[in-house]
Amino acid sequence: MSIDRRSILRAVAGSALVRPSTLTATTVAKLSLRPALGSYLPLQQITLGGADVGTVVVTDGAGRPYLETKARDPLVFTAAGALGTHIARVYDAQGATLGVASFKVDCSTELHEESGRFEKLLADVVWTMMDWNKEAPVNVIRYKDRVYQLFVNWIFDHTLTMKGMKYYWPNLKDAVDFFADTQREDGMIWENCYPSTPDANYFDWKFGYDGFVRRLEGGFRQLRRAPVESHVEQFFLEALYYTWKATADDEWMKSKLNCAIKALRYATRDPYRWSEKHQLMHRGTTIDTWDYVSDDQQKFGGSVFTVELGKSEFGIFFGDNTNLIAGCRRLAEMLNRAGRTQEAPEFLTLAATLEERLDKLAWNGNFYTHWIAENQDYRPDVGVDTSQQVALSNAWSLNRGIAHEKCVGIIRTYQRIRREMPSGSPGEFYGIFPPFQKNFTANEPGLVWEYVNGGVLSIVAGELAAGAFEHGFEEYGADILRRLGAIAERYRNYLPVALRGKAADTPKRSFRTLDMRNCANTDTGAGGTGVPGWTGDPGHDLVGIPPGTREYQGVPFEVIDRVANRQRACLGLSEAAGYVASASLPVNAKAAAVYLLHAAAGPEHTVGAFTLRYADGTSFSEYVENDRNVGSWWEPRDSQYSREGPRVNDRLRVAWRQAGNGMVETGVYAAGFNNPHPEREIAALEFFAGPGDSKWMVLAATLSDSPVFFAPYDDLSTGIPDGWSAAVAYAVLEGLAGVKDQDTGFSRTLLAPRWEAAGVLRAEVTVKYPASGGYCKYRYQSDPARNRTTLQFTGNGQEFELQILLPKERKVRMARLDGRAVVPVSETVERSVYAVFKVGSSGAHILELDLS
Repeated sequence: MSIDRRSILRAVAGSALVRPSTLTATTVAKLSLRPALGSYLPLQQITLGGADVGTVVVTDGAGRPYLETKARDPLVFTAAGALGTHIARVYDAQGATLGVASFKVDCSTELHEESGRFEKLLADVVWTMMDWNKEAPVNVIRYKDRVYQLFVNWIFDHTLTMKGMKYYWPNLKDAVDFFADTQREDGMIWENCYPSTPDANYFDWKFGYDGFVRRLEGGFRQLRRAPVESHVEQFFLEALYYTWKATADDEWMKSKLNCAIKALRYATRDPYRWSEKHQLMHRGTTIDTWDYVSDDQQKFGGSVFTVELGKSEFGIFFGDNTNLIAGCRRLAEMLNRAGRTQEAPEFLTLAATLEERLDKLAWNGNFYTHWIAENQDYRPDVGVDTSQQVALSNAWSLNRGIAHEKCVGIIRTYQRIRREMPSGSPGEFYGIFPPFQKNFTANEPGLVWEYVNGGVLSIVAGELAAGAFEHGFEEYGADILRRLGAIAERYRNYLPVALRGKAADTPKRSFRTLDMRNCANTDTGAGGTGVPGWTGDPGHDLVGIPPGTREYQGVPFEVIDRVANRQRACLGLSEAAGYVASASLPVNAKAAAVYLLHAAAGPEHTVGAFTLRYADGTSFSEYVENDRNVGSWWEPRDSQYSREGPRVNDRLRVAWRQAGNGMVETGVYAAGFNNPHPEREIAALEFFAGPGDSKWMVLAATLSDSPVFFAPYDDLSTGIPDGWSAAVAYAVLEGLAGVKDQDTGFSRTLLAPRWEAAGVLRAEVTVKYPASGGYCKYRYQSDPARNRTTLQFTGNGQEFELQILLPKERKVRMARLDGRAVVPVSETVERSVYAVFKVGSSGAHILELDLS
């Protein structure tokens, strides 16, 4: 007798009456689940016991049936469909319920693959996103009695971090809410918000014109917008769009659309943002999307962050515009979803118009030209052909919907840079290449091959890899990820976003050690009659430091023999009894730099002053301060394990250390002091003690004919939040693993596993939005010996598009979906061939491809 499906569906619809609070509940049959777990994973096999008659129907967390089969005991089935409480029901022939068992299905974003390389890289990037900020993984802002959570309190940085964190963190809406709630009346989006006091500060002084600063919370919070910055509204739109996709909350998205439209209208009308000449977005003279202007433009407003209408030079930066074009299209998509279909065409038309204008102006056939001055007579000396510079927003633009042919040109351009980049470079992923040699030095760090001016950036690598996977360069994308994995391993399983773009060259230099025996007054040991001991701490000293000429951190020092010099082994400066308050060491020579072998003791930050006394009677002085140019002899440490760079700026290094006889380590430092007047003869080095109980201990001094240089410990650079490495997370999950949301909450899912390009035969991938519970999970296996590829998959969505990257020179001989023969559509992207299938139902599916 056949079962009445309508009665079953009526029973399923009434499932809300069943309380799924326990693992199993029965009416007639005694049902059991094995293994007995609190929660099961999608695609996990579960054994249902006790169902020996009737029909078994299993529904997912959305109440949708994904299994209907004749009862048998035991019954093995695969968990699938939407997450949440799943219910297995047993019905008799008349549709009456014989038994019910409920169980929970849940998961989190995970990746497991046989090589372990990409699995480890993803784990390292997740750790970086979670740990980089001292307040990680979230900041908080209180405004009008609401506490908002943000990954970073800059909308720009938050958006870039969120694009990776959306797969790991449930609270995503707050940042968009905050910047929408505080939107300026004309539509401008504030860039950031920081704690402050009601007293006037730097930003009141520099950003106080034209309303680029505003106080909240009685003056204890300050909203800021760098006047030069023209990308903020676009990143607000991007944050809104990707938050909507992750939360699948249409009503929330609808509530933000008016803010989004106001922001876009501001960006296309305000004179600080919009070029009347080119009818495109413009900005001051910056490097790519950065917020500091060139040196020659800082004469207006006296700040790296400011521009002034009618005075500052403006130009078209392509990245602001590719982001705006993408924002217009995203806004149109959201308007259509919201039912505001009459408004959407305006923004689609604007996107097309902007794209046409930008391509005519800035596309050179291979990549977008960095920055094009509106004033054709403005041609500052920057030491490089700016028409040949490749700026990082080219990599961003790969994933902003530009044409495939342009993406191919950009990818090939980066491959060319890899062939041309300096030896020792960590990769072709430059902020700009080649870097500016001049006119961008006033901003910290102001160095060539560092930061955005020639630094190598993980965000560029992530965006480039993601674009490579999408546009037929899959092996290149996998290679990028492998190299990023090696970088993360070098940095102790952490992926810094900025590395030096060229290996530091050790300068040719000569040294001259100075004889300090006559001014030495303190022992490195316990001391003696008339000679104070090392820092005056009985039982703890530095007596073990070897005497004679010793090289520390690449610099030779002449260390005094304490025995031969009557226990006078160093110069001890302090206001404390027994030490000296000042001393002078004759030099009578020229030098570009002076290196000291020294250390400090005591609680004071400033331990002394160091003066270069020139033969002409002039002088130059510098305070000696802890953690700047001296360090504590107790537990000596320097920048070796710091996450901040750039290393080429280091002027303080641990020179020598010793175990402390069961105590902590002790030691001394090599420190460099640049001479601002190397053309002048130095008559003497003068030392002055600091206030209080501090002690400054100087063991040796050395002159150099070259500025201060310590060989970098590594290639770490500076200036960019490491949370931007989130781009690598989505390059792995969306690009290599190939799980991409085609709607919201994975209701429609693209599965394009590209493990073939990485040489990986087996992988298990789960990608989930914690904000909505939307997810997709698959198991991939390639068996070259049998010429077979298998993909088992499920998710909460009911529509899947499968794009299976085929091995080179292989074709699909036969394809089966859930045991039934299917015919793929073949799609070619460059030289890559994909077999494409459409699946229009939920539950667990298996695709099998036999290749020839």
